[in-house]
Amino acid sequence: MLIIGDLMFEDLEVNVLNTVEQSYRKYIRLLADFVAIDTTSAIRSSSEMMEGARFVSSILSEIGFRTEVKSYGGHPVVVGEIGEGPISILMYNHYDVQPADPLELWDSPPFELVEKNGKLFGRGVSDNKGNIIARLAAIDTLKPYLDKLGVKVKWVIEGEEEIGSPTFPRVVEDLRTWLKADGGFWESASINRKGRLQIPLGFKGMLYIEIVVKGTCRDVHSGYSPIIPNPIWCLTYLLSSIKSCDGKVLIDWLYEDIDIYPEAVELLKEVDLEELNELKTMLCIDKFNKGLEGFEALKTLYLSPSVNISGIYGGYIGKGSKTVIPSTAGAKIDIRLVPNQNPSKILEKFKQHVKSLGIENFEVILHGMYPAGYTKPNENIVIASVKAAEKVYKTKPQLIPLSSGSGPFYYIANYIGTPLTGAGIGYYDSRVHAPNENIRIEDFIKGVKHVMLTIIDFIRLAKNTK
Repeated sequence: MLIIGDLMFEDLEVNVLNTVEQSYRKYIRLLADFVAIDTTSAIRSSSEMMEGARFVSSILSEIGFRTEVKSYGGHPVVVGEIGEGPISILMYNHYDVQPADPLELWDSPPFELVEKNGKLFGRGVSDNKGNIIARLAAIDTLKPYLDKLGVKVKWVIEGEEEIGSPTFPRVVEDLRTWLKADGGFWESASINRKGRLQIPLGFKGMLYIEIVVKGTCRDVHSGYSPIIPNPIWCLTYLLSSIKSCDGKVLIDWLYEDIDIYPEAVELLKEVDLEELNELKTMLCIDKFNKGLEGFEALKTLYLSPSVNISGIYGGYIGKGSKTVIPSTAGAKIDIRLVPNQNPSKILEKFKQHVKSLGIENFEVILHGMYPAGYTKPNENIVIASVKAAEKVYKTKPQLIPLSSGSGPFYYIANYIGTPLTGAGIGYYDSRVHAPNENIRIEDFIKGVKHVMLTIIDFIRLAKNTK
């Protein structure tokens, strides 16, 4: 083989890093084309989402991936593979994005990539289209060396992550053997205020539901309110029984079956506590829920389940007045779970709780669910990503045992058994899921470099252990 010994690996690193510095602009132009495609999974049909899937398939094919667009009953999935080596690396991403609303809070059109003051603005530029393009740039740059490195890169890019990945379990079952790899990358990572890369080694599970409380068969004049039940009162009674206004969770069953591995707490001790105070300042709040501070706030954020009202509706909220008893009221609720918790069990507990309050005429709509998943820090892919981050960011990264967010990490890392690490281009003010989503160009370039060096270091580790 051409690449033998540490010296040759170091030469390769210098070559690819220099190439990225010279070529990153063409990938930013590609990102602009990608952002222009509206792939809002919550409101677009599967046929409309196909435009995004075909774009992803085409850009992968152009750099040599063997690709296929597949359907499993929901939005299409793109799978691709490049290289023939004995060492395999899997990458997971998603091409769908969150709704751009409220549109009036954007400083520029959400589906138009705008560059300003060293930043790129647009829906999905951080979550997750920018990460897809950065990884594509990394593989494109490494492509001449893949056979010499002896590596095969596999990529699965779904279109339903932002709506709970409802058909992803079918993807996993169908591609069960193919998804097995020596190591892999999950969708993202981000830079904190001190310039340190924060790498999540796991993601919370998700139970996303909609509760609809029903009353009369039609709206009624509110003069009848002394005798006619209003479902909004029942809904608010239910919601206030779950969590108090100061953030205290009032349902014990949310904390059942938790099993956090010991290394997780130790990893959290390396996280900068001052990040929390800066978060309060950035969000214009005086305190966290229940007055939490310091390490207890960190443990609650990363290692505890949570319940949240994402939205609530019912009755008349238009201009002026309309005195009415609405026939229905509803709320969308996201419950985030930690390792060993079963989302199906939590769903049943939720239904039982509603009934225990005397609310009988209701419907629970399931929008998506999956368990929490994680990779332990001693895996070679994690070790390689840490080493690569130290080279690119000039400081040791922070390993987060479990992200405060959710993703179907479990299916790849724990069900399939492919250990995963993170790499990403976002930063602390990327405004993911919010208006004016953005990334910094310097972080895009570093993100490309980090993926490349992680792959090179992972191959080096794999060869040294064989």
